[in-house]
Amino acid sequence: MTSSPLPADTAPATSDNGSVSSGLSIMRLLPLAAVALLSGLGATVWMARAGEVRLIGFLRAEQSVVYAPHYGRIESVQARSGEAVKPRQALIHLTDESLDHEISAKSREVASLQAALEQCRAKAEVQMSLQRRSVDEKLLRTRLESAKFLREHYAANFEHVSLRNIAKGSSTTRWLAATPDFLSQPERIFDTIPEPVVTPDAMRFSAVMRQELARNLAEVNKVQSELCDQHIAKLETLRESLPEMIRKAAGVDVAEAKLAQANEQLESLNQQKAAMSVASPGHGIVGVYSKHVADPVGVGEALVTIHDRERPFVEVDVPSREVIKLQVGQTLQLDFAGEDRTGRVEFICPQAHNRNGETDSWITVRVRPAGKLWPEVAIGSAVAVRMK
Repeated sequence: MTSSPLPADTAPATSDNGSVSSGLSIMRLLPLAAVALLSGLGATVWMARAGEVRLIGFLRAEQSVVYAPHYGRIESVQARSGEAVKPRQALIHLTDESLDHEISAKSREVASLQAALEQCRAKAEVQMSLQRRSVDEKLLRTRLESAKFLREHYAANFEHVSLRNIAKGSSTTRWLAATPDFLSQPERIFDTIPEPVVTPDAMRFSAVMRQELARNLAEVNKVQSELCDQHIAKLETLRESLPEMIRKAAGVDVAEAKLAQANEQLESLNQQKAAMSVASPGHGIVGVYSKHVADPVGVGEALVTIHDRERPFVEVDVPSREVIKLQVGQTLQLDFAGEDRTGRVEFICPQAHNRNGETDSWITVRVRPAGKLWPEVAIGSAVAVRMK
């Protein structure tokens, strides 16, 4: 039995149907391939993260709490929250009305004491001028008297020596001719000496007496000159000590002591006022203020917290059943809003705690930066922590 051939016009139709069926099959396979690829990737990721625990921690930073050093009221805020500050940069300025009144009163007292001191010094200057003039006049008179006594001492001594030498050297008893008023005028000894003449015994006796009188007169003048020198020394000592004596008599020392004490008290009050300007203890970021302008504050009351952005860390609570997987120095993967970073476990709290009345216990873990720098995000931001 033989088959009959197909008609010639049916052969092309059969070929077209085969091409259409092949195209439809490829289109159906594409979604299946995509699903298979995604499933493979998911399986790979699942296998890579098998046993991984994802926790949520919070970015922290080392912080310093700034306390009020004095009671008062907040007058102004010098640095806003979130602003970077340097050491000793002003943060808050406090004011105290009672302290301001005390400083004002003490300032007026200092001005009054300063005026009183100037008045005492002026009086002392006047007294100094008068007393010094009087002492200078006495010194001048005493020096003149000392010079006079010294001159008379030398004249009498010269007369004594001259008469003694003439008496010893004259074998013929020749003596100087002298008038009776010779001793009352010793300066005449310097006049031209006349020719020696021969005198009788009476004249010789008179010359010996004049010689003794001249010696006595020389000694008396010497003593009087020494007394004058002593008086001059006392006057000079008095002149040197006169300024201090007059200062004390005029009350300058007392006025200076009162002014110095008042200035010390004023300086102490100003230091208290300067201490009311609260400054930053170091570099950092200003946190949230607990007080506002015009609010009263007490001594030791916390005002603001300074966060040290140079020393950030992540604080995360780990379930107590999972903490056995951690150890100090271990590295963890962190996710900062899509940016992956690495951290190293620095501290594991030795005591567990409960949160919001839950039965599960948690242990606080502190993670420090390791590797690439962490991104700049706000303190307190949530950070995803992955641990295996």
